[in-house]
Amino acid sequence: MDFGKKLNTLRTSKGMGVNQLALKSGVSASTISRLEKGERKDPTLETVKKLSKALGVSISYFEEEQISHIELIAAHIDEDIVAEQLEDIINYIEFVKQKKPK
Repeated sequence: MDFGKKLNTLRTSKGMGVNQLALKSGVSASTISRLEKGERKDPTLETVKKLSKALGVSISYFEEEQISHIELIAAHIDEDIVAEQLEDIINYIEFVKQKKPK
């Protein structure tokens, strides 16, 4: 299932409208609508984080293929990295390691 379909299914299962999710997440209703309709296919990591938090799921719910590995890591690597960002990187590495066949 692609990102938009997963987002729509999760949002509706939580009984939320697009506008409610927009208010709760800080992501515009038009962006949410475009994602759900498949008009926008590659949400930014920040958008995925906001939607995940508002919907009460981890970012891994939306599958790693939806987030560019390079974008995920690059978004966190700079001279001003904070502990929360470093923790996100470590969690993501652990997530990928769990998905790899041993």
